[in-house]
Amino acid sequence: MALASTDPRPPDTASTTATRPGKAMRPPRPPKPPEGDRERAKGRDRLWVAAFLLPFLLLYLGFTLWPLVATVYYSFFDWSGTGPLDQFVGGGNYSRILGDPLFWQAVVNTLLFAVGTTLIKLPLSLLAALVMTQKWLRAKRALRTVFFAPLIIPVAMAGLVFTYLLNPSNGALNSALHGLGLTDGTTDVFANRWTAMLTLVLISVWQVFGQYMIYWMAALQNVPDEIYEAAELDGATEWQKLTRITLPLIRPVAVVIVMLALVNAMHVFGLVVTLTGGGPGTSTYVVSYFIYKQAFGSMPFAYGYASAAALLFSVMAFLLVTSQGLFVRRAQKMRKEYGV
Repeated sequence: MALASTDPRPPDTASTTATRPGKAMRPPRPPKPPEGDRERAKGRDRLWVAAFLLPFLLLYLGFTLWPLVATVYYSFFDWSGTGPLDQFVGGGNYSRILGDPLFWQAVVNTLLFAVGTTLIKLPLSLLAALVMTQKWLRAKRALRTVFFAPLIIPVAMAGLVFTYLLNPSNGALNSALHGLGLTDGTTDVFANRWTAMLTLVLISVWQVFGQYMIYWMAALQNVPDEIYEAAELDGATEWQKLTRITLPLIRPVAVVIVMLALVNAMHVFGLVVTLTGGGPGTSTYVVSYFIYKQAFGSMPFAYGYASAAALLFSVMAFLLVTSQGLFVRRAQKMRKEYGV
C-alpha cells in the first residue's frame, strides 16, 4: 500500500497560480511617474491648451470685444469717423435718437419683420421636420439638401436674384402673371410698404427655412420612442401624440429656437439693401439699415450718432434674449412632469 508523501516542501506555486488564469494573466501595473514628471506633463498640457485658444482669443478681442468697447466710447461724441474725438456730447446722441421718428419707424419695421418671419418659418419648418423624421419617408438626404441649399447662397446674391425676378418691367414673376392673365405685366411689389415688407419676409423665410428645419429635427430626435409606443398602446391618435407628447417635450428647445429666430431676424440688412434700399421712401427702413445710413450714407458721417443707435438697439435685443430664461425654466419643469 502506498504511503502519503511526507515531503515538508510547500506545493508548487506555479501549478497553483495556473488554476487562477485571471490573476495570473493580469499585466503588471506600470510604475507611477515621479511627481516632478507629472507636473511637467500638466504644464505642457496647459501650454497646448493656451496655444490652441490664443488665435480664437485674439480674433474675439479684435473683432468682438474691442468694437463693442469702441462703440460705447464713440457714442458719447459728435464724431464723423475721421479726425480727433474732441466734441464730447455725453448723452446728447441718445436724447436725439429717442426723439428721432425715423429711428422708431426703423424699430417698428424691424420688429414687424422679425415677428412676421418667425410666425411663418417656425411652424412650416416644424411641419417639415415632423415629416422628415418619419420612418416611412424615402430620400431623406436629398430632401434635406433641397431645403438647406438656399442657406449657402449669400444674402446679397439672393437679393440680386430676386431683384431681377420681381422687376416690374421684365421680371420673370410679372411675365408669368401676365401670361396667366392675372395682371397687366407691370406689378411692382416694392411700390407699396406692405407688399415690400411681405416680400422681404417671404424671401427671408425661403432662405433660412432649412436651418430651422434642422433645429426642429434635432429637438424631435430627443423625444424617447418609448413614450410614443406607450401612447399607441393606449390608442392615441397622431394629433394627440403631437399635442400631448411631442410639443410639451420639445418646449425647452422650442423656446431657444424662437429666441434665435427673433434675434437673427432683427439683424436683417442685406435683403433691405439689395431689394428695397429702405423704400419706398423710408417705409422699409430697419435698424441695421438706419445705422448704416447714418454712419456712411451722407456727408458728413454721423459715426457717433450711429454708434449710439447701435448700442441702444443692442440693449433692446439683449433684454429680449435674457427673457428666454424664464420660459426655459417653465418648460423644463413641464418636461420633468413627464419623467424625461
